Amino acid sequence: MAHIWIVEDDPQIALLIKMAVQKDGHTVMHMLDAAEMEKELRKSTPDLMLLDLMLRAKNGFQVLKEWKERPQTREIPVIILSARAAERDKVQGLDLGAEDYITKPFSVRELQARIRTALRRMPAGNEKIIIGSITLVPACREVYIDDARVALTQKEFEVLCCLARFSGQTVTRGQLLQSVWGYDNDDDPSRTVDSHIKTLRLKIGDPANTPRFIQTVRGTGYRLIAGETV
Repeated sequence: MAHIWIVEDDPQIALLIKMAVQKDGHTVMHMLDAAEMEKELRKSTPDLMLLDLMLRAKNGFQVLKEWKERPQTREIPVIILSARAAERDKVQGLDLGAEDYITKPFSVRELQARIRTALRRMPAGNEKIIIGSITLVPACREVYIDDARVALTQKEFEVLCCLARFSGQTVTRGQLLQSVWGYDNDDDPSRTVDSHIKTLRLKIGDPANTPRFIQTVRGTGYRLIAGETV
């Protein structure tokens, strides 16, 4: 089981979250604000952090930004728990690197399921995913094409990882939205998935009209075809 930090300024809400987390067998530490969290960070790190946005002194967005900038913590997943339900808040949190965004109030079962999903996504040691001439190293977020390292953004890397884990199978836009951005539906009016696929293709040298790696499945999504003859 995992060791989970809760950064939440409301003690009653924190207690409810703590009870839900402990029901799944995890150990828990509660901090009221960023100052307490940073003090504890000098001694240890968690396996996952549950983060409120409306904190005193330093808000959750600031905490998350700094968390993802630190080499010590940037690979540790963060789930935002917030009463702020506006789409712009969800987008900002996910773009800053949050693994998931859960709007308060939420059910115990939903929270437990989201935690299990986030922990499953954590890279195991030096695990490598090798698909044809593509090599992915999730632990350090590195990708190599024909043994040459290619620099990708976090979201581009996660999109490629998701396609690689289902190599040869069609991954729908909805599945990518849920896996990479944490959306709870298939609606993508801003064409987030398509725009990330476009920049990803540019960086890995994969033209859409003659794909070597990523094949468009018209009207549905994308399929990784590395190693296949097209």
